[in-house]
Amino acid sequence: MKYHIRSANNKDQESILNLMKAHAEFEGHTFKFTEKNTQLPPLNKSPIQIFLVESPKRIVGYMSVVKQFSTWDMDWYLYLDCLYLTKETRGLGIGKQLMQQLTVYAQQQKIKTIQWQTPKSNLSAIAFYKKLGAVNKEKHRFFWEIPKLSK
Repeated sequence: MKYHIRSANNKDQESILNLMKAHAEFEGHTFKFTEKNTQLPPLNKSPIQIFLVESPKRIVGYMSVVKQFSTWDMDWYLYLDCLYLTKETRGLGIGKQLMQQLTVYAQQQKIKTIQWQTPKSNLSAIAFYKKLGAVNKEKHRFFWEIPKLSK
């Protein structure tokens, strides 16, 4: 399969949203398009860096990262929010190339650490990350829905 990895631009938003939906469904969640297409910030004005995997016909994967600060380490790190490849592209070495692209990006940003998480049920991703030499630090992830302020 021929493909290349590139940075996303504002014209890619529809493709990115479709991959986000597929990613959510892959992990057993629902993804509603209600207002989400207007909530994805313009990529040229966003703290999010999105890399795309593009085949000659369509975009087949994405990886999104955000620069964050660790008060424990007193240093910046990259948080790998999502890495998703369509079913037909998994196992072809593209994930490893995305992670290599991420290390280059981290070096350009003068960042020494990348953090991420994956569901316990995603055994193939866990095996992939361990093969890269990544270390798992067990934590519980919490979600707290904040109610809207009443006027």
